[in-house]
Amino acid sequence: MRFNIVFIKSKEGFDKKEKNKIESIIRKTAKHAAEILNLRENFTITFTIHQFYGKFTVGSAYTEDWIHLNVIGKFTRDDLKSAILHEMHHLARGYIFFTKKKISLADTLFSEGLAVVFEMEQVPGRVPLYAKYTNNFIKRWLPELRKENLWGTDFSHDEWFWGKRGKPSQLGYKIGTYLVRQIKKHHRELTAERLVKKNAEYLLKLSKVNL
Repeated sequence: MRFNIVFIKSKEGFDKKEKNKIESIIRKTAKHAAEILNLRENFTITFTIHQFYGKFTVGSAYTEDWIHLNVIGKFTRDDLKSAILHEMHHLARGYIFFTKKKISLADTLFSEGLAVVFEMEQVPGRVPLYAKYTNNFIKRWLPELRKENLWGTDFSHDEWFWGKRGKPSQLGYKIGTYLVRQIKKHHRELTAERLVKKNAEYLLKLSKVNL
């Protein structure tokens, strides 16, 4: 597999040393992810990188061959690796931003949950902010999820994932992570890597969560 790495000019930007470090981490991490997720060998993925002033690096799998990364100025190796792994899992699952396919709320929750768990499986000891929740948090929000049409495609992504209309920020990531962790609780042999191509109906059955 080949990788094109393009740095987008920003007000501050990364110096040459930082760019070399970012490029090295991307190539090594993406190569590893591509191998274990069985992505095509004769394939090129373009990474675009822009400096970002947030709490952690975030990414978007825009197309099957394009990942954009908003890299924080004071990134760490694990922070950057996690974002790369997350988006590579999306590519392997076919969960991309620019698609004509209608994606249900259930599939969105599991796609994000699987990508988050994949990060944590590959970077042991790191639990990203969007994966942290309490039992009380889940008890509070699962009933709200049950009111939704899980298999509908006209849900509000902003509401469930970015904290609009009274919902907490990153809610969908946390619930998705919880659902995948329930799968792993009942099926210890299963990993996000092995579940990458499974559909949402099958995954929900594995989780044994009543939705």
